[in-house]
Amino acid sequence: MRAYVFITTQGDARPIVEKIRAIKGVKEADAIWGPIDIIALVDVDDAKALIDLVPVKIRKILGVNSTDTRIAL
Repeated sequence: MRAYVFITTQGDARPIVEKIRAIKGVKEADAIWGPIDIIALVDVDDAKALIDLVPVKIRKILGVNSTDTRIAL
């Protein structure tokens, strides 16, 4: 299951993107300009793994304000 996660942060996104890149299941993550600060491509086995990845691991990183996950078809 592939998904794109759009992430807003508080402050500088660059240190946060490094932490996101280190999470198992995150294939790519980049800081970007605009209303979204980071976009991450994740690839996991199933919905349970996605739930473990986004709300449990990514949202818990200090400085992450919000996430918006879009599952690829």
